[in-house]
Amino acid sequence: MPEAATSKAVKQRYQEASYVKVSDTFELLGTGFEELNEDPGAQTTSKKYINDKSSTSSITSYEGEHPFTADQILSQAVIKDFVDIGKQRKTGADAERELVRVDLDEAVQSKQNTFKARKFDVAVEISSFSDNDGEWQVEGTLHDKGDPVMGEFNTQTKEFVSDADAAESGDGA
Repeated sequence: MPEAATSKAVKQRYQEASYVKVSDTFELLGTGFEELNEDPGAQTTSKKYINDKSSTSSITSYEGEHPFTADQILSQAVIKDFVDIGKQRKTGADAERELVRVDLDEAVQSKQNTFKARKFDVAVEISSFSDNDGEWQVEGTLHDKGDPVMGEFNTQTKEFVSDADAAESGDGA
């Protein structure tokens, strides 16, 4: 019996949208952003037992990071916010934001403009303001603070609802 056909399509970058909360509104990281990656940063421990030739490894935690590079297009709310964090040398809560990564290829059934998403509390590190052939860029890393929250995000209303809150309200799948 032949196996079912398996798709070999690779997920494209445009199929994941990212939003950062500036003031009280989630703003899209789009125009101006040349790069926004995700490094889960798995931390491991390993042990070698006396009767084994090889060690045994385990994942113990994560130190997630989201490195980025953006042109300084200050009309973009997130870029202006990040530039302000770096120029004003903000620290602590003044340099912390909420980041939502939205899987646009994973729509939530029966909810228009709503997709599976993960929300991260992050500390915004601005590492450099660099000259890119005469144009200013801002580079840095968003460092995870704790575990991500699984949920859903409506791209029209720009609202995130955690899976736990959706289940409590009876909206969960």
